[in-house]
Amino acid sequence: MNRIIAPPLPPAWSRRLDDILLHKVWGPLVFMMVVGSVFQTVFGLGQPLSNALQDLLTAVGQRAAPFVANGFLRSLLLDGIWKGVSSVLVFLPQILVLFLFIGLLEDSGYLARAALIADRTMSVVGLNGKAFIPLLSAYACAVPAIMASRTIENKRDRLATILIAPFMTCSARLPIYTLLIAAFIPERPVVGVFLGSRALAMLLLYVLGFAAAIGTAKVVKSSVLKSTPSPFVLELPEYRWPTLRSVGLRLFDRGRVFVQQAGTVILLVSLLVWGLTNLPLHQGQPPALEDSVVAHLGHLIEPAIRPLGFNWKIGVGLLTSVVAREVIVGTLGTLYGRDPQTRSVSLQAALQHDLRFSGAMALLVFFAFAMQCISTLAVVRRETNSWMWPAIQFAYMTGLAFLAALFVNGILSAMN
Repeated sequence: MNRIIAPPLPPAWSRRLDDILLHKVWGPLVFMMVVGSVFQTVFGLGQPLSNALQDLLTAVGQRAAPFVANGFLRSLLLDGIWKGVSSVLVFLPQILVLFLFIGLLEDSGYLARAALIADRTMSVVGLNGKAFIPLLSAYACAVPAIMASRTIENKRDRLATILIAPFMTCSARLPIYTLLIAAFIPERPVVGVFLGSRALAMLLLYVLGFAAAIGTAKVVKSSVLKSTPSPFVLELPEYRWPTLRSVGLRLFDRGRVFVQQAGTVILLVSLLVWGLTNLPLHQGQPPALEDSVVAHLGHLIEPAIRPLGFNWKIGVGLLTSVVAREVIVGTLGTLYGRDPQTRSVSLQAALQHDLRFSGAMALLVFFAFAMQCISTLAVVRRETNSWMWPAIQFAYMTGLAFLAALFVNGILSAMN
């Protein structure tokens, strides 16, 4: 006679831990504490490492300068390539710190518990927990997140997940966030040593993106993409200690992707921006920055973005960042490196000199909402087999970003 053998129960300590981590009240509170601690570490540990890397890259550029003859070649190598690429590379330590903790949480089995907590929120807006895994991977990059939505059987749920995935704060936003937060928000304790003002600002930006995703899901799932709710079934993995090999491989992969991006897309855009800052030539000499082609382009769009607190240099950065969000950092590094008034200072110092606090905060909010990624638009086109959805997505996210930045700049300007 056949017997059905029940699977062994998890250890008692594991069940007791789940009673806390999956509790309706304590579970979300623990999750918020974990996330807050991660962001505090990103700034507490990652910021000094980024500063040290910036000092190193600056020293390398200064050591290399005497070996390069003055003129176009020196301007190309130091003001164009080195300033642009190194402005982005300095954020590598903070990105690695963030993904170190994400890897530890995932390998330990905790993120699967977070999926169950998120299911309670997603069910309110018409999505189920199956959307959590794609949305979680969107914190690294929206492209694989959108591809991972193929596991969602319901077509309307899948499309809703695709539409909201770019709102999740991907790693490409991290250089922009850390640059502006470190430049404009002084570090002060908020919850003792556990949470500082900079970590809180970063946490609020992540919450802002998540809130926009949830709000958008609520709208589309109650109207054009309405469907019957489906149950969410998830097998919880056992708690385990993360392995050095697994976490190391994940960090290597994220670091490789970031450096590769800096060495290709950001390099090419920095070269393009540098070229436009040196045109048109006057008697064989490059013009002053304000008389260059790139300045004329920036001043052309400046009236549209001035109400947001942005200047023409930020406008040029917004145009180039359509290729990829983090490109704006390289673009600004090249522009301020070409400017004689800011050439010898860091990018943070240059922005502090050239941008008001209200404009900086508006820029943070703009990037929390805006769709600034051609690769994401391309994969949405492929997954939906239509240009209609990426066009709607781009228009909606850009419009929301513009209005939110306009609101923030207006409120903060009125307060000063």
